[in-house]
Amino acid sequence: MVNTCKQLALLFAGALVSVVGGLLIRPPFPETYLYILLVIVVILILYGSGAISKLWHSYNLWKRRGNKLVVPKVGILNDMGWASENAEVRTWTDISPEEWGKEIKKLARENKLKIKVKLINTRKNFDSYIVILNPYGGVYPERDVKNSETLNKILNYVNERGLFVNIADVPGYWAYNLLLKRKLDATPPIYGIDMSSSDKISLIPVRPFELTPFMEKLGLRILNIEKNTNLCDWNVEFEDNFNRIMEDIDDIKVHRVVILERNVEAIIKPKKLGIYETTPLFFLNYGDGKFLISLVFFDNNKYPQNVKMKEILAKIIVELVRAKSKLK
Repeated sequence: MVNTCKQLALLFAGALVSVVGGLLIRPPFPETYLYILLVIVVILILYGSGAISKLWHSYNLWKRRGNKLVVPKVGILNDMGWASENAEVRTWTDISPEEWGKEIKKLARENKLKIKVKLINTRKNFDSYIVILNPYGGVYPERDVKNSETLNKILNYVNERGLFVNIADVPGYWAYNLLLKRKLDATPPIYGIDMSSSDKISLIPVRPFELTPFMEKLGLRILNIEKNTNLCDWNVEFEDNFNRIMEDIDDIKVHRVVILERNVEAIIKPKKLGIYETTPLFFLNYGDGKFLISLVFFDNNKYPQNVKMKEILAKIIVELVRAKSKLK
């Protein structure tokens, strides 16, 4: 649609150039009208060539890189709305987009920071947002499941100094199809052989986290530790960089962890799982930006001890907004 509009703009610009040329060789013609036509031609050419959108994109990136005159903006995805009983729009979280907005605003006020927090959808241009948060856990809103339009938009946003926050579970394991209004398993299956029955052999689908498109793009390896009770009850200690903004918290329930690779920066101090160093809360460097990813489940009925993680994530977001926007 956008490309069609640009093509039409160039077509109209060409037609107007012909009109202006004809008027110039047939004077007299009011100069005011001629100037207006020339301005329209220039605007159409700039729009059709993409120059205006590139300039606007560069301007928004400049604002995001740190400008004390601009109030930083935090966007919270709200494409699917929220209904506490609607399991289609979320996994392992019971905290709505509105609740995240209130928590971030509250902490910003306590820190005397001006931050605009807005509920947005994936049609929105991300350029002006210093942080974008996905409140749906392992589900994300995908406008084009076949071509991963939204996933690519998120990756481009982070690559250009953005910060994308996923608050729970494996990011992007489920893609919510906005046309079907339901979540689809974004992770392609591989098939193993089920030999549990003595009279027949059947194929069973397995969906490793490594095949989730989000995980493939980010090069993450996530492990499930539900059966490992020693790690499931995780005594939280923060890395030294975060001690000044964090308070000690009690043990949390942890069911999934990431393996620390070169581009993974632990926020909660790692623990060994087999031969691997692992953590449930971390930054992931991507291009010139970062992902902030928490694998901890939010469910006040099953895991009430994890509710403190909401404040922890909000504190990290507010601190990063302060740093990125150079606010004091």
